[in-house]
Order: sequence, then structure tokens, then C-alpha cells
Amino acid sequence: MEKSDPLIYREKDGIVFIEINRPGKKNALNLACWQLFDAHFEKLKSNNKIRCLVISGRAEDVFSAGFDVTPSEKFISDMLQALENQDKGKIIEGFAYIQGVLSKLSHLPFPTVAAINGLCYGGAVELAAACDIRVVKEEAVMCLQETLLGLIPDLGGTVRLAKLIGPGRAKDLIFTARQVLPEEAKELGLVNHIFPKKDFQSYVIEYVESITANGPMALRVVKEIIDSTLTMNEVEALAFEREKAAENILSRQCIEGISAFLEKRRPKW
Repeated sequence: MEKSDPLIYREKDGIVFIEINRPGKKNALNLACWQLFDAHFEKLKSNNKIRCLVISGRAEDVFSAGFDVTPSEKFISDMLQALENQDKGKIIEGFAYIQGVLSKLSHLPFPTVAAINGLCYGGAVELAAACDIRVVKEEAVMCLQETLLGLIPDLGGTVRLAKLIGPGRAKDLIFTARQVLPEEAKELGLVNHIFPKKDFQSYVIEYVESITANGPMALRVVKEIIDSTLTMNEVEALAFEREKAAENILSRQCIEGISAFLEKRRPKW
């Protein structure tokens, strides 16, 4: 990827890093960003070598200002034309595309982390909510400001946020469109960890490596079980867990894990 690309993609030691790279627009997400996310997620979903994905902002103190609502941007101009024509189907089609991109993210088989390194508004909160884990830099500000603009978090945000922090808390954040600082975000369950402003990226790497040090198959199976059983009753959920636990054992990765533990060495996954 070139430095001028809206998303910077790189891989290192089985970890994929995607950085939003539109500094002149505070990393606002335009159609080109969503199309690149779509392409990356499509390729990643069947890549068995990837252990974790980290999404962050390229600028030091900006994750993303959210959806780029510049009228000249193609997605927005198309939606404005659909509004002018009262074309409900076209509007739904636009939402469906980006919801689909975020669904691909949420369904990736390996752990995903949103490293919120600064300002995070609107659609960027929805992007982060589609990840498994959210870590945030001290002093970063998060905000779902859509209702202030007469809009709603329509990229899956109303649905995912309610599941993530509960319907009452989700309604509070969306109804008020207020800014949320890291301590409150953690208290609400919106983020998992707060890392220091200084050397934030180093803390992110250390955290991610604490995930990737563990069995790749085990991590994938745990993610699948948790995500799949949320709407099951207990009997169905435990049966599903047993099935997946057996698949994990049969992968034989646990043999290396147990051997490494007994031999007091790092496992070679």
C-alpha cells in the first residue's frame, strides 16, 4: 500500500494492521475506505495464517471522525439523489452495502481489535463496535453524534451497541449524542482497556501479543462459540460448546500447548 492510500495495510508475525489514512479529513470514512475494508475482509476471512487484526488511525490523535458526509463524495451524492427521488430502495441498498462490510469484519474467524488512538465519532464508533475488543488511548473522545444531524447510527450501530452495552445505555448515548471520555466508555462496557497516551502503540502491540501467544485454533473456536450462542438457550449452547471443543481437541494444537507448558517453553503454533 502507498502512503497516500486511504487505508494502510500491513502484516507482521501473523498480525494484520489496517490504519485509516485520510489525515486531511480527520480520517473520515468515504466510499473508497469502505471498499478497501470490504476487499481486505474478504481476503482475510479464509486466511488461516492470520492470528489477529488491529484497526487504528494513521494520525497520532485521530481514529476517525466518522462517515465522510462531504456532498461531493459519491456515496453521499448518490444518497442525496435517492432522497431527491424519494427512492427508498436505493437508500436501503446503500446502507446494506456498508452494513455488509461491517458484518464481514464481525464474522472474521480470528480476534479483531479496534485501537482507538484518538477522536472517534459516528461511523467510526460503529466500525469499532464490529470488532471483538476495543482499546482506547487516554483523553480520546468517542461520540455517536448522528441524532444531532437528524440521522441515526445506521451502519449496524443501533443493533451492535445495544448488544454490546445494553439497550438503556445505548439509547442514552444515541439519544443525547454526547461525548464520552475513556473512563466512562470503560464503565459502560464500550471499551475494554484504556492505555496511556505516551507509547499507546506499544501498549497495543503488547496487548495483541498477549492474545496471539495463545492457541490459534482455540481462539477461533472461543470466538465462534461466544458469537454463536448468544441467542441460544442453555441446552443448545452447551451442546454447541461441546461440539466445538471436540473439534479444537482434534486439531491437535493442544498437544503442542501442553507439551510447551510441561517443558517450560513458549509453544510453537
